[in-house]
Amino acid sequence: MGLEKLIKKLGDYLEGKEDSCDKIRELLEKLKHKQKKAEKKLADEDRNSKRKSLKLELKIIKAQQKKAEKLIKKIC
Repeated sequence: MGLEKLIKKLGDYLEGKEDSCDKIRELLEKLKHKQKKAEKKLADEDRNSKRKSLKLELKIIKAQQKKAEKLIKKIC
């Protein structure tokens, strides 16, 4: 599942359209997997432009993870 789709799903959960704790935890696990994958790519990448793009992706993933964790604490 792509990062955009994961972020959209998290947005739906934040808006209250769906509030299943299990689904949010599953989404959080997928985000952690994406984070590890992006960190590995960043470590292997030499081109500056690609490194910049990967750093931005990591920043977005981490922000979304924080939102998911807050949501879990709030409703679960």
